[in-house]
Amino acid sequence: MGNKLGKMVKNINTLFILLMRISISANIPIISKNHFEETNNATFEDEIAQIYRLPSNRFGISKINSSTGKPSKMILRNMKLLTPSDEFALQVLDSDKNEIFLIGLGNPFYIHAQHIGYEESNFFGGYIDAEIRIALPLNADASYFVLLSQENKFLKKISEVKVK
Repeated sequence: MGNKLGKMVKNINTLFILLMRISISANIPIISKNHFEETNNATFEDEIAQIYRLPSNRFGISKINSSTGKPSKMILRNMKLLTPSDEFALQVLDSDKNEIFLIGLGNPFYIHAQHIGYEESNFFGGYIDAEIRIALPLNADASYFVLLSQENKFLKKISEVKVK
C-alpha cells in the first residue's frame, strides 16, 4: 500500500511540474533577435548624451574630458553592469556622492599578446594606459568618477576624480 501511494504521489508531482512548465512557457512572448535589435537601436541611436573620456591606467584616472553628442555603438556596447569577472569598475557619483551608476570595465589596462615560440613563457602581456569612454544621460548629475578594483567580489577604491 505504501509503495503504491509513493508512486502515485511521484506521478502527481511530475504531472504538476510538467503542467506548470507548460503554463509558464505559454505566457512568455516570443521576441525575435531582429525585433530586439530594432528596439534597442531605436532607443539609443538618436539620443543625445553626455560623453565622457577618461584617460586612465590601473593606478587611477588622470583627467576627465566631456562632450555632448550621439554615443557610438562601441560606447553603448561597453556600458554594462558589473559582473564578478570584471577586474575594474567605474562608479559614477552625484554632487552629494550618491551612486548613480556602477559600470563593469573588465580589465581595460592589460593587453594580452602571444608570440609563436613563446608558448611556455609566463609573460604574455603587460599593462597599458587606456581611455575609458562612457555615455550618460544629459540629466545625470555626474560629479565624481571613482575607479574601483574588484577582488573576490569586494570593491576597492583606486582613485576619485571630480568633474569640473
